[in-house]
Amino acid sequence: MRNSKHTATISLAVMAAGFIGTLLIEGPPWVRFLQTGFEAGLVGGLADWFAVTALFRHPLGIPIPHTALLPNNRDKVAKAFISTIQNDLLSKQSITNKLAEIPLLPRLLSAVQEQLTVDSTKAAIAKACEFIIRQLPLDKLADYAEKEAARLIRELDMRQLLEKGLAQAYAKGYDEKTFDFALDMAERLVSKTEIRDRMGAMAAQALTHMKTNGLMQFAMNAFVGFFNEEKLGQLIQQFILSGIAGMRDRENPNRQAVLESLRGWLNEPEHRSGIAAELEGLKAQLAEEMQLRGKIMDLLVRLQEQAVKSVGQPLFVDTHVVPFVQRLIQRLENDPELLKRLETGLKEQIARLIEANHHRIGVLIKENIDRFDDETLIELMEDKIGSDLQWIRVNGAVCGFLIGLVLAGLESVLR
Repeated sequence: MRNSKHTATISLAVMAAGFIGTLLIEGPPWVRFLQTGFEAGLVGGLADWFAVTALFRHPLGIPIPHTALLPNNRDKVAKAFISTIQNDLLSKQSITNKLAEIPLLPRLLSAVQEQLTVDSTKAAIAKACEFIIRQLPLDKLADYAEKEAARLIRELDMRQLLEKGLAQAYAKGYDEKTFDFALDMAERLVSKTEIRDRMGAMAAQALTHMKTNGLMQFAMNAFVGFFNEEKLGQLIQQFILSGIAGMRDRENPNRQAVLESLRGWLNEPEHRSGIAAELEGLKAQLAEEMQLRGKIMDLLVRLQEQAVKSVGQPLFVDTHVVPFVQRLIQRLENDPELLKRLETGLKEQIARLIEANHHRIGVLIKENIDRFDDETLIELMEDKIGSDLQWIRVNGAVCGFLIGLVLAGLESVLR
């Protein structure tokens, strides 16, 4: 602007100097001819200087009416400017029409695919995943999980569960495995020396206090005198161990009898009902005493920390996020109907957003204009369009000079 203003000033000075110079010189007709041109150029230059200056401020500081047009009509100019942009240049219909021409979703998907290969994007995704995981409301999740777990426990049908459990136990031979486990425990218990001695002492005491008559009493006393506690314990131990060894044989009648008796007892409806009732009481007690919320909360905290640790791994985004997003994009691209529906829905949402917020364009422009005082706004406008306005002054001086020459020529011809 300074260069153009300097040029305009020089053009005005040239016209003034030419006019004064020709005015002082007495000479041939062509001097008067040039004088007319310089005079018209001076008038044109001064008139355009006045017009350009009057747009922004009072010429020479004199408050001439209809000057300093922009400061005096700031609100009108601002409203006209806002109206032009809001209702003409950026009208709702023009934005919507332009939006309809742009394939938003394909461009968005393409941009997402390109960004997935950028390291900064991968780092941002990892940070976002970590942030989301840490923002999970664990307290609310624990409360919800506790209520659901308690509800599931309360809704368990223990009679049905018992029947299914026994059916599975019979089908997979768990009853026989349990019986074999009991035999192992009994064998280990009976094989202990202190148990053997205890059994011998108990047998000797029982035989000593047994009361019979006649020959039977005599035989009993002779038996007790021959077998002491240790021998009685060994005899009983061997008898029990021999019985246990026999019970291990799956074809042993005694084993089959015990198992059939146990199964028969379990299959009786009244016994099953009793067991189911016991399980129902245990279920209610279990729901109250398990302190589910604390355990669930501990589990959620551990899962959260494991998830954060997993997200922090260098290959997490490449291994999990990128393939997932690529599969999703590929599915959309391979389904034109779905892509079209999503595109339509996206544009409808943007159109609603434009409809609801279009007036904010004018509000934003006005807020920005109001931030500047008159001097700052004038400086800003002069900086943007001042150079073109200064060239108006140059054109006025040059055109005035040429028009003066034409008029002088016409005058000389018509005389």
